[in-house]
Amino acid sequence: MTRELTPNRWNWDDSKGRWVFIELTPEGNKNFYYRIEPPREFIEITLKIKQLNDKLVLTKDTEENEKIFNQMMKIAKRLQNMRREL
Repeated sequence: MTRELTPNRWNWDDSKGRWVFIELTPEGNKNFYYRIEPPREFIEITLKIKQLNDKLVLTKDTEENEKIFNQMMKIAKRLQNMRREL
């Protein structure tokens, strides 16, 4: 079962093998914007998470570990809300 694509944010569409942004118009219509390359914001956020994960693996201090983990969670939430680039 595939998940429903979320309007007003970038989604990966497995059936099309592309990124899709579904824009809802005031009339309730849907405009679909497709692209093969991942959005710039996705790449930037993914790199930030990787850097924090590398730090997390090396950290022995539990307080520092928790701080890094919380930063990762905040950044991961941004992935859930990527907007369309103009």
